[in-house]
Amino acid sequence: MNLTKIISSIQGVRSFGSKRPESVALVLSLFMIILLSSTVPQYFYSSNNITSLVAAVSPEGIVGLGMMLLLISGVFDLSVGSVMCLGGLIAAIAVTFGLPTPAALLLGLCAGLLTGLVNGLLIEVAGVNPLITTIGMMYMVRGITEITLVHRGKAGFANFPAGFRQIGQGTFLGILYMFWIMLILTVLFTIFITKRRGGRRIYFIGGNESIAVAMGINKRKIRILLYILCGILAALAGILMNARTGSANRYIGQNTHLNVIIACIIGGGSLAGGKGNMLGAIFGTLFLALLNNAFNLFEVNQYVQSITMGIVLLAVVATDGYMSILKRRVLGKE
Repeated sequence: MNLTKIISSIQGVRSFGSKRPESVALVLSLFMIILLSSTVPQYFYSSNNITSLVAAVSPEGIVGLGMMLLLISGVFDLSVGSVMCLGGLIAAIAVTFGLPTPAALLLGLCAGLLTGLVNGLLIEVAGVNPLITTIGMMYMVRGITEITLVHRGKAGFANFPAGFRQIGQGTFLGILYMFWIMLILTVLFTIFITKRRGGRRIYFIGGNESIAVAMGINKRKIRILLYILCGILAALAGILMNARTGSANRYIGQNTHLNVIIACIIGGGSLAGGKGNMLGAIFGTLFLALLNNAFNLFEVNQYVQSITMGIVLLAVVATDGYMSILKRRVLGKE
């Protein structure tokens, strides 16, 4: 292959990656599937392992959809893991004390709505930095759940009615309901950001905030609504996890904020905003779930797992930082 063909091939890969930002996450996921299929097929393709993978991907994938929308608009939310715990906990307490399952679900989702609203107002109206705001919300909400779960033991609230457990354990065509919920939300949000004017405005805000405002786009309103949506999706994910495991405990949502942000950036999102899509969030989440699955199947030492995830985090942040510098140069800010 001559030099011209090599350059042409490289340009083709770059063009594909820019047009399909989720391509990297998709390739990494396929690589993990091939690796596990060829090394431990008897364990990887077992029904229990596949179900565990679906149960791992679906809740974090749902949260990832909300996070990706925020990242596209140029902000993020580090409180999603704590909101997962709070939303699931409120719904669990409600059904434990006899409320009908639909009412319990509504209460749990309202908790996510409220936290998202507070985040959005503090950031967009009060002008508080998103990092400070969402870290503060993360600790505050986690503290509320810890106080609520005092003296409840490791299991927390359990003994849910069958109707509530069915939400997390029920299946359609042999696949958990939570997967279908994630799939439906992915399709709906994809249609919104690609076909609707409101979806395109999210990209405008993240791509160049000042120009978007000059065009008459209500940045403040859109970001507040996105924070509310992200909070609701986080609460929904927490409810699904509690219903799946049959208990609401303090461990729900731990480190989810980091996993989701890493997944979204691997899937083509950026902390600088302006790019990403819903498939990228899902494929990024799938890659991390497969990576964790490989750790478990190969019985990798916990310390090695931590080192590996740290390397992945640093690589993702470094790459995103480099792309942000390039973006700023294009916009003439550096």
